[in-house]
Amino acid sequence: MSDDTSLWIVLPAGQQGTGAWIDDTLKQRAAEHGLAAKVPLAADFPRQRIEVVRGPRAEDRLQELFLRRGWSDGLPVVPPTVARVKEALAFAGRAPNEVLGEVEPLNGLATVEKIAANAVMAGCRPEYLPVVLAAVEAVLDPAFNLRGVQTTDENVTPLLVVNGPVARELGVNGSFGALGPGWQANAAIGRALRLVMHNVGGGWPGAVAFAGLGQPGRYTLCLAENELQSPWAPLHVEAGLAAEASAVTVTRAESVMNVTGGLPEIASVMGSAASGFGILWSGRPTVLLAPAVAAECARRGMGKDDVRRFLWEHGRWRREDWEKSWLAERIVVNRRWPDWVETAAKAGDIPAARAPDDIVLVVAGGDIPIPQNAYCPSWGFPPARITREVRLPVDWTARLAEAQLGAATLVGKQSLE
Repeated sequence: MSDDTSLWIVLPAGQQGTGAWIDDTLKQRAAEHGLAAKVPLAADFPRQRIEVVRGPRAEDRLQELFLRRGWSDGLPVVPPTVARVKEALAFAGRAPNEVLGEVEPLNGLATVEKIAANAVMAGCRPEYLPVVLAAVEAVLDPAFNLRGVQTTDENVTPLLVVNGPVARELGVNGSFGALGPGWQANAAIGRALRLVMHNVGGGWPGAVAFAGLGQPGRYTLCLAENELQSPWAPLHVEAGLAAEASAVTVTRAESVMNVTGGLPEIASVMGSAASGFGILWSGRPTVLLAPAVAAECARRGMGKDDVRRFLWEHGRWRREDWEKSWLAERIVVNRRWPDWVETAAKAGDIPAARAPDDIVLVVAGGDIPIPQNAYCPSWGFPPARITREVRLPVDWTARLAEAQLGAATLVGKQSLE
């Protein structure tokens, strides 16, 4: 029996508006930074929309090709075949050649088809594509400063929060283990955004992206808000959307720091050097609040604004520590801190954010008696919390039901065999 197969794939690499491929620049940058051996096949591919990978063990060959060309995050990818990309595009409700914008720093065009190809590679089911598109639109907003996020030496990464009916329909988890592992939608949607940033925008580590250490969240950092166990209005309603709308909110996270306990414990972590770069750039930190803590706050009559104010008032960097910090000694030598920081320092300690409203509050995680919260310090400028509505095709309900039935049928056939 012959093992010869052919894989017709949609190229995931970015192409600029001039027609130039960003991989030519990336090959040069990789060589300049001693990474040529890591990506020996950088920019070595047919300059066309579709490539055919032929021969025995074609899928294994594709994995090696993508790795050596620099098109993966280091993990195996799903081959973005023409058929798989077409399946995903059926859920987009948009033309494949529609351009959402340019992905910085190398300005590859974010066409719907390129995004779909990278989403397939990330392991997205076809029905996830509308959420991925909304996430890409969010990071392309100038307020997100994608160029800065891609090129900084800080370990910042997008944090995606999915709200509304689509989160439940797609199984985006906001409860136990929401940050992983084990949840396909969370893992694949977050990974898809990273691959778009990598392949269409050119965010290759060590060549264009200079995060000193990186972080696991740079593979994927995506969850839903636990709306069912939240006593307050969800994030997308705060942003002005209807409760029945579906949306993705994107913030910038330098890390995810687990905090066991209640508001005082969260405030103690916020009031430390972990908030330094967020303070320097007036960032918008995110707090993932355990349902048990949210419920206790609600019992005490506290709304989201009250929680934010408590954290702002109590989550303060001691002035003497701030004055002796590495940032003060090495970064802010020939410049000033923001005016609000200088003003706070004259009166006492430094809050972790410019104002209470700059703290992004999300109820997430499982409802357990020893509550597990998380603090995600921010980075960069301008302050960013960007929400985009998820645009669903007019026949969304029917398409989703068909896709889910097809998946169930496939499993049923396998069990019969």
